[in-house]
Amino acid sequence: MVLSRSFLEDLSKEEFLEKVNGVCSLVDDINDEEGLLLSSLQKTMKLFGARRGSIFIYDEEKQSLGMKASFGIEMSDQDVLEKALGSGIVGKVAELKRPIIVGNISKDKRFKDFKARKSYKTPSFLCSPLIIKDELVGVICLADKESDDMFYDNELTLIDFLASQIALNYKRVNLYKKFDSMVDESNELKSRLGQIDTEKKTLKKQIRVQEKFASIGKLAGGIAHEFNNPLDGVLRYTNLCLENTKDDEVVRGYLLEIKHGLNRMVDIVRSLIACSRNELLGNEKIEFKSAVSNSIKNVRPEIFNKDIAIIEEIADDIPILPNFGLERVFDNLLRNAIYAVENKGQIKIRAAVTDGVLEIVVSDTGRGIPEKDIKSIFEPFFTTKDISKGCGLGLTIVDEVVKSYNGRINVESTISEGTVFTIEIPVEGNNG
Repeated sequence: MVLSRSFLEDLSKEEFLEKVNGVCSLVDDINDEEGLLLSSLQKTMKLFGARRGSIFIYDEEKQSLGMKASFGIEMSDQDVLEKALGSGIVGKVAELKRPIIVGNISKDKRFKDFKARKSYKTPSFLCSPLIIKDELVGVICLADKESDDMFYDNELTLIDFLASQIALNYKRVNLYKKFDSMVDESNELKSRLGQIDTEKKTLKKQIRVQEKFASIGKLAGGIAHEFNNPLDGVLRYTNLCLENTKDDEVVRGYLLEIKHGLNRMVDIVRSLIACSRNELLGNEKIEFKSAVSNSIKNVRPEIFNKDIAIIEEIADDIPILPNFGLERVFDNLLRNAIYAVENKGQIKIRAAVTDGVLEIVVSDTGRGIPEKDIKSIFEPFFTTKDISKGCGLGLTIVDEVVKSYNGRINVESTISEGTVFTIEIPVEGNNG
């Protein structure tokens, strides 16, 4: 028969709460699993006045419990350090997920086949599962009271409560350990691969960009389908007109301008398709100064209307380049600069080859780009212009063309002072 009184009733409320809190708050000071289990077991044994105790932790993969902490157990008893689920008292408590109290093991019918070890001083013990939300963590066992008395009912309730706290603490420490391990692995990866967070953001950004490129591809395909046949017809009749107006230089000049504009429309459609598919435009070659001159010619009316000064500082030794869309680069950079520059402003184009790298600098004295927008200006459809002045594809095309040359582009801007685009293209591999 199990009695209902224990030495715990002799403790004052303050003493009792202090001892219980001592077990519950161990996790605040101990951050390793073994130390936590040992300290938890030691304090619990002291609270219950037990000379013998052990904590087993459940291994789900093995379906067994391994002893991880013990006090008062003789070496001869430590040969059984692992208990199968459902085997023996520890295994049975783990399987049932309920605490048990035994007044006298030799008289308890539940364990009639259990043989008490000779090393036990008393036949009474407590055993409780360590559980979190029905998840088995392990089992704690207490035996051999210092008073040689048995364990009581009110102690069963207490060990059940403490077992749940020990389980929570163990899980917290386990999570801390995993977190620290992840941090260590993360730091190790960062040292080898760079900043992981930055790479994740870059990857997400690339995914968004590719999604937008897919949209561009659909748009470009539609434009190509709808425009190519009419453009082909208009170009054909324009060429026929040119052949029949050889004597009228004025009309012939107009027709040549029309033809140049039509060719640019065809080129723009090809650029959009190439941009969306990440394709190169072909095997044609282009002379650098011609690309700059043609682009300036294309925007001359806008330059004239704003009375903008165009300054060219272009070296003579720039090699012939593959035509991956270089003229499109200058078209878009110039149009953006013109949009940003107020009347009587200035746009400068500088280019030179240094140490095998072609450096192109396009600067303006315009209104500048807000810092928060600089990181987004190359994204498809990003624009700060009115919808009637642009759709946000210009700098996307610039960026893709520069990448086609295996180059890179950098932007520096100051509000009310202007913007500088710097493009670096390796000459090797791009020399026509």
